[in-house]
Amino acid sequence: MNQFPRLTTKRTRVEIVVQLVIRLGFKPRKARAIVHALSDAERETLNALANRASEAYDEGKLEHADALRKLWRVSFTEDDERDIPRDLKSEKWKDMGWQGTSPVTDFRAGGFFALENLIWFAESEPETYRALVRKTRGARSEFEYPFAVAGVNLTFNLVQILEIKQPAPTTAAGVCFARLAAENEFAFEAVYAMTFAALDREWLAYGNATYMDFPEIFATTKKRLVKAMDGARSLDDIAARLEA
Repeated sequence: MNQFPRLTTKRTRVEIVVQLVIRLGFKPRKARAIVHALSDAERETLNALANRASEAYDEGKLEHADALRKLWRVSFTEDDERDIPRDLKSEKWKDMGWQGTSPVTDFRAGGFFALENLIWFAESEPETYRALVRKTRGARSEFEYPFAVAGVNLTFNLVQILEIKQPAPTTAAGVCFARLAAENEFAFEAVYAMTFAALDREWLAYGNATYMDFPEIFATTKKRLVKAMDGARSLDDIAARLEA
């Protein structure tokens, strides 16, 4: 007498086989975590990034205040140096996408690292940065996403996706980034900039998006990045895949 129930579909057969394999002590390939032994260069680079990503923004530190002043200069290029408010508080910050008259409280999620990323983006890719800040590309929505807050959240999420603070990477994206970071000291910033641009393209493609749609669009962009990094051999390779 047949002790097994009749298998009516291919999917059912596959599911039962997988369960039997697991019970016998084996794990299917998809269930295995990636094990990557970091090289000395990769470990040193990731540790340095983890330290940067762990530093909170401190308005009492001169270095941090100077960086915020630099962000003003690179973001509001039409202003004279004398127009920078002494206390760094202004309604103009809201135009950039900060929640209040000072970005200080918005840095909590990304810390000082988030500020550094924005400055690097502005100085290294000024044309793209200005286009995203001023929302000059494509048909914009009536209710646009806040650029600055999106940037802080992007820093926070990339630290997790790229496994910056993990003892060793366990995902394809983490392994890819560890290798690229050891080769390029600005790998994180480069991935940040290209992902920010991809986020804006995703926003435009969504069509008439509102801020309520932002979480879904942000999640879609993160999935695109993870997919783009799987097997990527260079930063240019990732950028090309994100644009495809």
